[in-house]
Amino acid sequence: MGSLFDKIGPGGNRPVALSLVKSGQPARRLELGKHMNDKQQPALADEDFDHIRQTNLGRLIEDVHFFFDKQAMMYLRQSDYPMIKSADAHVMRTMQMEGTRVTDMARQAGISKQAMSKLVAGFVDHGFLDWSRDPNDKRNRIVNVTEAGRKLLDCGIAALRKAENDISDIVGVEGLEQFRQLLLSIKLAKNIRPSPSHPRDRKRRV
Repeated sequence: MGSLFDKIGPGGNRPVALSLVKSGQPARRLELGKHMNDKQQPALADEDFDHIRQTNLGRLIEDVHFFFDKQAMMYLRQSDYPMIKSADAHVMRTMQMEGTRVTDMARQAGISKQAMSKLVAGFVDHGFLDWSRDPNDKRNRIVNVTEAGRKLLDCGIAALRKAENDISDIVGVEGLEQFRQLLLSIKLAKNIRPSPSHPRDRKRRV
């Protein structure tokens, strides 16, 4: 099977053909990039605009991301953690085994200190975390992971692996790894930093 990299030439300026399959209709192909250097762009119909909206790279990545997060959360809740909510991902993505401050967790998650404190309090109530006053700043708290919290993180990693398996069931193991490497290549080339917010906190594309 050919590599995904084979689809794009070295110059990166070749037209890209997109296909959209509608129920009961043959696939439509719309070439993007073919007229990028033309002074006069061809007029696009409404169906062409809709096609681009549904198949542009940003929309496709976001839709797959939304599906991935939904699957991972479902698997985590099925692993004896029905109390975990989507917003709790802010905590799970920023809690540190060696302990961390609430302000640092809030900064990494891109939410307010008050919002993070409320989420952490819920984890403390469930026994996943404990916290104490920061000896260097009495206004802040140090958050530590408990043994129950370690088990939660282990199940969280397992849930992510299961969500990845759902993708590989569609594109194959090789396809999944090629997709991962493509995304990593873009991320490293452009020095893209991790997104501070959870997808459910952002407005969906229209």
